[in-house]
Amino acid sequence: MDAVTQTFLSLVKEGDIYLFLVPIYTLLLTGERLFDAFWTRRVWDHRDAAVNILITVLTLGINVLVGHLVPIALMALIFTSFSAWSLEGSTAGWALAFLLYDLAWYTDHRIGHRVGFFWAMHQVHHSSEEYNMTVASRGFVWDITLLNRPAFYLLPLLGVSPLQFITISICTNVWGIAQHTRAVGRLKGLDWLLATPSNHRVHHGREPKYIDRNYGEVFMIWDHLFGTYQREEEEPSYGVTVPIETYNVVSIELAGIQRLRRKIGAARTWQDKLRCIIRPPEWKPPAEEV
Repeated sequence: MDAVTQTFLSLVKEGDIYLFLVPIYTLLLTGERLFDAFWTRRVWDHRDAAVNILITVLTLGINVLVGHLVPIALMALIFTSFSAWSLEGSTAGWALAFLLYDLAWYTDHRIGHRVGFFWAMHQVHHSSEEYNMTVASRGFVWDITLLNRPAFYLLPLLGVSPLQFITISICTNVWGIAQHTRAVGRLKGLDWLLATPSNHRVHHGREPKYIDRNYGEVFMIWDHLFGTYQREEEEPSYGVTVPIETYNVVSIELAGIQRLRRKIGAARTWQDKLRCIIRPPEWKPPAEEV
């Protein structure tokens, strides 16, 4: 591992590397809020926004204390011990690493929606009925440790170095923040190629035609390739199909886990209990036969 990589990773261990995203996030969020206040006159749910910002602060605190230290250390171990090559040495290698990262994101994101255990965590991000940049960082607070991102751990096997992973994830985090806005309309040709705000609004929609669509983080090519793309036909209604109806941070964080626990408890056999964990969240154990 070269000196640049060691220096970069040392910042991660100190919990500092993501802190520079805070002013970027603040600038984008402030700009969106002023735009809505003075131009669109769109009304915000300020209690929802406050909850989202509180979750952001809690997540940042966990990042500083624990952060990506464990997953990055594991990725570094996999990379140095098992990868036969590195993509770090050329522009083409970086471009390929970016594509592989985006494909891994698509894969993990789709798993997060279609596997009950992972949805119990990821549903936090979708439980807001608002859609603005505060929602971008509303998530399961331990998601910062990559607990629900299994495909990411395949990247070092494919030659993506820890330095590339961190750099690309920072860039895509900025893109991800900017997606969460109603201030930008449809962008026609770009909507077909990129995960624009229009495409990501679809992803947060709860209408049947919008559910489980547009998983891509940066590119829509994976959604086109795997049949999960849906264009925005009209602005969606936001949130989960069964609203959580609370501003309590603890309740928001635990709502999905509690729902999964109740579903497991209602299952009559151990096979069905296991299915609750691995099947899609809409799957329900069969009712007891009379």
